[in-house]
Amino acid sequence: MADKGDGDHLYDVAIVGSGVAGSILAACLARNGADVVLIDADTHPKFTIGESTIPFTSMMMRLVAERYGVPEIKHLSTFEGVYANITTQCGVKRNFGFLYHREGKRQLPGERTHFQIPKVLNTENHYFRQDIDSWMLTVAVKYGTHVRQQQPVVDVDLGSDEVTLKLATGASVRAKFIVDASGYRSVLARKLSLREEPTRFKHHSRTLFNHFTGVRPFDDVGLPDSGFPTKWHEGTLHHLFRGGWMWIIPFDNHPRATNPLCSVGIQLDPRLHPEPDCSAEEEFRRFLARFPDVAAQFTGARPVRSWVRTGRLQYSPRQTVGHRWCLTSHAAGFIDPLFSRGMSNTMETVHALTHRLLDAIRDNDFSVERFAHMQELEQGLLDFNDDLCANAYTSFGDWRLWNAWFRIWALGQIMATFEVNRTYARFLATRDTAALEPLEHAWWRGKAIPEESPYAPVLELLREVSEACQAVQRKELDAGAAANAIHERLRKADFIPPAFGLADPDRQCIDASVLGILNTLRWAKRKAPPEIGKLTHEGLTLFMKKRVGKGEFEISEEFKHLVAGWPMVGRSLRVPAPTKY
Repeated sequence: MADKGDGDHLYDVAIVGSGVAGSILAACLARNGADVVLIDADTHPKFTIGESTIPFTSMMMRLVAERYGVPEIKHLSTFEGVYANITTQCGVKRNFGFLYHREGKRQLPGERTHFQIPKVLNTENHYFRQDIDSWMLTVAVKYGTHVRQQQPVVDVDLGSDEVTLKLATGASVRAKFIVDASGYRSVLARKLSLREEPTRFKHHSRTLFNHFTGVRPFDDVGLPDSGFPTKWHEGTLHHLFRGGWMWIIPFDNHPRATNPLCSVGIQLDPRLHPEPDCSAEEEFRRFLARFPDVAAQFTGARPVRSWVRTGRLQYSPRQTVGHRWCLTSHAAGFIDPLFSRGMSNTMETVHALTHRLLDAIRDNDFSVERFAHMQELEQGLLDFNDDLCANAYTSFGDWRLWNAWFRIWALGQIMATFEVNRTYARFLATRDTAALEPLEHAWWRGKAIPEESPYAPVLELLREVSEACQAVQRKELDAGAAANAIHERLRKADFIPPAFGLADPDRQCIDASVLGILNTLRWAKRKAPPEIGKLTHEGLTLFMKKRVGKGEFEISEEFKHLVAGWPMVGRSLRVPAPTKY
């Protein structure tokens, strides 16, 4: 939609940054009557990382779609929904795969961990972001958002009654409130000196990344293992090593794929792996030379974009809200792509901010107090992710500690997914926004542990494990001793569903099979602590009842993708290979 003129119109909300975060927020606000302008320094399509989803993220997308009446967002929540309604360029994500490497040696089958995404939930996505972000912008436009592309914001004047954004074109835009979702070069963060110097975050990492063609599946090059429910190439693959990890996110990993690309990136702790005096491409080649099985995946592969290499990625905000403004998404802060939490944090932020903005517009009251919760939420999300990533990198130094930490991460994944599943189902049943309160004050993100909380034992376990990992980082505790202590705590905990095998250090795959789900439901009813049992039972059953509900899943599309893998019958559903001349 065209703009309404230069400085002669007062918008309700101006959003800086038309990536997926800004566009989803704009669509939700505009759909509910807000007068919104979305401003970006560039134009779509744009190369962006943040390509892998997790079940919690996808459930939050469902929730946001339902709460704010934007059904298109629900298409983003499943691989089949994306393929049928948005783009065929995305990949499928059926698992989180983790392979532990020792420099100069073959990767050992016994040092592999695999988290299988249950089919009863979602089939997750490898987003080809330039398509996803561009499409989401059109959705925002559909609901009435005014868009200004290729118009950088060079300054912001925060007045008492309105905000004025000054553009590089010489034009200006007036609004009652500004949301900066632009990223590291946030105009608000720069103007208001919002970056903490130095950052408070414990975690350290830098990155280099690119898109490739011809990356071979690890299934074809690694030493054979006993087998897992899905192939390594069908999920987000994490190569782990001391001081860092590498992601391999293929977009060509299913029978109906149309995109030959694969996203590849390396995250390195600069304290252990300082940037060498060479190009990013040469650094990548040197990295491959250290790990034989990783190198085998790249035999014949080639990069297709300009390399991106950064210094330390972590930055933190002193505050995220103020008089008529809010920083969100990567404008506020950043930790690491590990565990695919960027999109998850974005959806939690959008969910909480949208209704506060709509209420403020209705009441014409944009007082800072109305948005105080956003400060608590966003800082809490960043600190939680900082602990998660810092402890994980510490565990990468020793296979035994990673094997233990993997189970703690998996427990957090499972519990959080149960909570969002239950909350979503309750909201659909009642349409009462009070049912959504647990997600705005999520118990698993709390640093203080209330004794009366039924989840206090879970939080205490997470705290103890975090402290153990930090002691290992400080060289005050042996990694093997820390790993043994974590496994012992897992064995003694009465709140962990036994069917997932989290207490068994020899179990390499965390998988919710049909039998496992039935056993978990039985445990939840008979043996689990009351509130944990209720959370587990409702987290599984309430959403499963919605699994075949209208508008929830693309059942026919799921069948097409299943049939496409059949050698003869599925031929008509597959995209023909390019003709070679």
